[in-house]
Amino acid sequence: MDRTVEDHSSQMANFSEIVRKAYETGKNENGITLEKLIADLKLDLENLMVG
Repeated sequence: MDRTVEDHSSQMANFSEIVRKAYETGKNENGITLEKLIADLKLDLENLMVG
């Protein structure tokens, strides 16, 4: 049971990091398109699900 809670907490931390990274990228990178930002976010989230 504790292992499940730890896994969930770890995934939430990873998810939060991915969202923060996408936000910072969108805010700071000049010339980034919405399509590129979404593609990068989608790839990061898929990697989170696989890992």
